[in-house]
Amino acid sequence: MTDKIDKSGYYDGYNLRENHDDSIFSKAMNIYRKEGLFILIKKILTITVYKINYTVYKINYTVFNRYFEVDGKRYHYFINRYNAVFGERVVEVPFTIDFLKKDKYEEKKVLEVGNVLSYYFKFKHKIVDKYEKETYVDNVDIVDFNPGEKYDIIISISTVEHIGYDEPIKEVGKAKRAIQKIIDLLNNNGIALITVPLGYNPEIDSIIKNNEIEFSKRYFLKRISRLNLWKETKLEEAINYKYGSKYQFANAVAFLMYFKNS
Repeated sequence: MTDKIDKSGYYDGYNLRENHDDSIFSKAMNIYRKEGLFILIKKILTITVYKINYTVYKINYTVFNRYFEVDGKRYHYFINRYNAVFGERVVEVPFTIDFLKKDKYEEKKVLEVGNVLSYYFKFKHKIVDKYEKETYVDNVDIVDFNPGEKYDIIISISTVEHIGYDEPIKEVGKAKRAIQKIIDLLNNNGIALITVPLGYNPEIDSIIKNNEIEFSKRYFLKRISRLNLWKETKLEEAINYKYGSKYQFANAVAFLMYFKNS
């Protein structure tokens, strides 16, 4: 089947990043020729360790039927070799997918800020990401995004904490402007879900701690295990966690929901 891109710019669920043209041996030889034997061995060891860890985590999640809870509802952990093993995406992705299905996303106009879900979950939606170069992504800063339309559902997974903070030119207040822009882009009766790690960007922490934007619902999770298990907690505890300590990546994450009333 030929991959097609809708002229409206909406990602339509075709396969991504699946390149089987080169064999493992061919890839190894290319690395050897370009970077030398030491780098080749280093990369082989790194990949081997990663695969071992991935297997251990997968067994822990699936064989032992691990799950986490948010507001009394159980969710199975999500694991994927692409950036969903050691970090917060193991809880962000399943919560977001459930959120989309519950809100009947197939019938809605959906915007994603930050290209994340297309790696895991195929459905038609528009994607805005300033930096990630893909044919199905609008490379525009969300604060400058003026599409001439509103959206029924807007999602953003671990993205807004980088806005104005991890960019070449830091800009205080930009993350808050980005969140407000997401809210402004909602249709009447639209809904937004924004997930962010806590203890990473002080501006985001301040917005949440001081309720500078009044979200309709807020949920908080804390990491409780080296094997990346999570548990729901209160803001007062979650806000004290630091990114990368005690465990790598996020140690607390916030799920922020905004319902726009007509």
